[in-house]
Amino acid sequence: MNNDQQNLSYELGRKINALRNERGLTMEKLGQIAGCSKAFISQIEHGVTKPSLSMLNRFSEALGVHVSELLRKNQNGPDQRWKLRKNERRTIHYPDGKVVSQLLTRSIFQKKMQPVISEIKPGGSLAEKEGLQHPPGSEEFVFVMKGELEFLLDGEIVNLKKGDTLYFYGDLPHRWLNKSNKTAEVLFIWTPPVW
Repeated sequence: MNNDQQNLSYELGRKINALRNERGLTMEKLGQIAGCSKAFISQIEHGVTKPSLSMLNRFSEALGVHVSELLRKNQNGPDQRWKLRKNERRTIHYPDGKVVSQLLTRSIFQKKMQPVISEIKPGGSLAEKEGLQHPPGSEEFVFVMKGELEFLLDGEIVNLKKGDTLYFYGDLPHRWLNKSNKTAEVLFIWTPPVW
């Protein structure tokens, strides 16, 4: 192994060790779940060897994280898993050009909830005419930070103004529209993550 490969193996081993300890798993228990020996896990955690992609997938399932989480470089220190700076947010532009959303967490699908801030210009809307429905058991929270937003929730119109909140089951049909002449800023939180 060259130095870069050795550093990657060492970093991967540290991540697996940290995740294993966070979950209260012994090497033996992780080995039982992932289908490998305690000695093999020890070698990986110490950067002596590297697992195959198939084994990486089994580790990710056993540890409850996506494979990409195991492979991602930790460039900004230990708080990288928790902290997301404003300039690092992933931005999504809706096709109508009137809505821009920023994801407020990284590694969305390893989380139990998904917070998003959306800037909704006048006329901006959730485009689905029939409304959107998330999977059964999901929940959605809405907080209007600035402006106004009209929600159509399960056939009922709900007008929200700055400071208003809405909390509902995500599988109810819903859509929203900014009917005002000012831009709205809205915090949406879904559980589990929906996109």
